[in-house]
Amino acid sequence: MEAVTMSRKELSQVAVFSQLREGTMTKKEAAVNLGLSLRHMKRKWSAYKASGYDPASLVHKLRGAPSNHRIDEELVTQAVELVKTKYPDFGPTFAAEKLAEQDKLVVGHDTLRRALIAAGVWTVHGQHHPTAHPWRERRAARGELVQGDGSPHAWFEDRAPKCTLIQFIDDATSEVVELELADGESTHALMTATRHYLKRSGRPGAFYVDRGGVFKVNIHNANNDKVTQYERALSELDIELIHARSPQAKGRVERGFQTHQDRLVKELRLAGISTMAEANVFIRKVYLPKHNRKFAVTARQSGDAHRSLEGYDLDTILATKEQRIVTNDLTIQYKTRWFQLSPKQPTIVRPKHVVTVSEHLDGHISLQHGRTSLNFREVAKRPARLPEPFLHRLTPRLPWKPPANHPWRNQYQPVTVLLSTAR
Repeated sequence: MEAVTMSRKELSQVAVFSQLREGTMTKKEAAVNLGLSLRHMKRKWSAYKASGYDPASLVHKLRGAPSNHRIDEELVTQAVELVKTKYPDFGPTFAAEKLAEQDKLVVGHDTLRRALIAAGVWTVHGQHHPTAHPWRERRAARGELVQGDGSPHAWFEDRAPKCTLIQFIDDATSEVVELELADGESTHALMTATRHYLKRSGRPGAFYVDRGGVFKVNIHNANNDKVTQYERALSELDIELIHARSPQAKGRVERGFQTHQDRLVKELRLAGISTMAEANVFIRKVYLPKHNRKFAVTARQSGDAHRSLEGYDLDTILATKEQRIVTNDLTIQYKTRWFQLSPKQPTIVRPKHVVTVSEHLDGHISLQHGRTSLNFREVAKRPARLPEPFLHRLTPRLPWKPPANHPWRNQYQPVTVLLSTAR
């Protein structure tokens, strides 16, 4: 006797068809009972009756047979060989994308995963159970909150030194709004990335960052009255700066770096890119649009919460600013450089006045007294002495002191009086 494998659904059909055969149930009732259309019910009943009421006739005819939609085995074998030679360290999903994009070979990532596991190319990873953290709901609209951070990594593998990837990701949509490589997570690099983002999108409501030294003064700052250059710049732009207390709190940007460390590294390798300048162009024009199409989601609220840049001078705000005191010869020292104030100024500047030295992103220096820009020139070293006329004109006047023969002094000369005594 041949054994027939039947599903529970097919076994339930045998019971219904037995009642139909005995006449205790109509075809319409049987169709309702099995959740089938009356036409399909009649078709199955005819096949069941033609087989001599054999339960095996209720089994699907393709049971045990290859699927009509199965992929060609030769195609799968070709895909596995390509992964071995061209994409050996790619995951199945990313490898399937590259096969379709560069080799015009379309294979489902699940099919490729099973084939790679069978070939011993891919190993099944165990599930990771991270520590539970309180869930925070996404912001409602794009531009309300942007998470930012930097990740030092061997982005060019062994083709170039390590560098840092700076990423800004929108909290509401997971859209990466800025992504660029820099030498390190410095104030200059972060201000440069921020300027590129602001020029394209406008001012967000807030930035969500960690408590690194670029973002927050952590030593001798119990009252939070000391701010970093980046904090000061965002304050002038009316952008709130929120400091996370753990990496998990800004998990969206942290997980984004894991994705980039897998995908961007390999994309740069396939494109043959080994310099930051070429990589930043590639990221902006090729990698980032494709990444956002795949991973970005729709915000709960439509619209954009970014605000206009009108009235804000990014070149002036996004600069390193430090205060210096004017010396007696009207020079100012900044780092190892000396600057000489010009004789003619739009405002009064005297020794001991406080001047703000601004070092802009393009490297040029500007001086301000209050909100007024000053005229100056850089000198190779501090001058020994200013020209006498110039020094005389700008040296503060001393209080006037009357000479010894001045009438004012004469009228107060002491008078000696001789008194005689009589006995």
